[in-house]
Amino acid sequence: MENLTHYQRLVLEKLLPPLKKTEPYVELLRVSILFRKIKEIESDRVLFDQFKTIINNQLCFHLKSLNEFYELGRLKDNYEKLVKEFIDDNIDADENDFIEKYISSQNEIIELTFKYSIEIDDYESLELTQFVQKYFFDDFIRSSKKKIKFLESKLNLLSTSKVEVNEVNPYPLIFTSFKVYSEFLEYTEKHIIDYYLDYSYLKKRLENDNLIHRMKDREFMIFIFNDMKLLNQRNFDDYTQNKNGLSSLNKSSSANRENNFNNIFTKK
Repeated sequence: MENLTHYQRLVLEKLLPPLKKTEPYVELLRVSILFRKIKEIESDRVLFDQFKTIINNQLCFHLKSLNEFYELGRLKDNYEKLVKEFIDDNIDADENDFIEKYISSQNEIIELTFKYSIEIDDYESLELTQFVQKYFFDDFIRSSKKKIKFLESKLNLLSTSKVEVNEVNPYPLIFTSFKVYSEFLEYTEKHIIDYYLDYSYLKKRLENDNLIHRMKDREFMIFIFNDMKLLNQRNFDDYTQNKNGLSSLNKSSSANRENNFNNIFTKK
């Protein structure tokens, strides 16, 4: 650095880091304050180059300490801790919310829309990524892509777990599958008007199509009354006191009931 003016040397001495080791953020704050105070830093190529060199080095070290910039291995090691901290800090949040937010932060890095500003007392804040080199984010971008794949696999596992929990057949001795159970609920919600004939047709048709396991009519009516709460007390009393069993499939069948059944139980 020959042929420097006296003033340039004075400013460079201020810009250069102290001999003792300091935290990256402290260095970023120190040179940012100088940038705001000394206007010549931006206009003087020598001073500006030195300023940008410091920013590039210290910002790289500092960002690596932020969880959004963790390398994949460090993210995996700290994953449960980060999820817990996120949930503790955000009301009603869950692991899905953490993953979605983290993936969003990684996309900002990949798309080069990430910004990092440093607050300076009595001065306007300074956005630092405007000073970084063209290839500054390359390593971070590669890491972000790997982390997104890891997090997407976590999302898939969570989604699969929820489906498995939600799609358990609660009455496997009655219904042949969770799908039949769900469709049974849909049918009873929409199409039970005449409890005796409607339930007669529904039970007999389900048995005929091998969608429920065969059982006695009385057991079926007790089941939908006691377990599924689909029959009110008045209708249940009427059945137990006045009926010897449900009507046959032929006698309870009608075009309307057949159409309603086909629309629900034969849909894909």
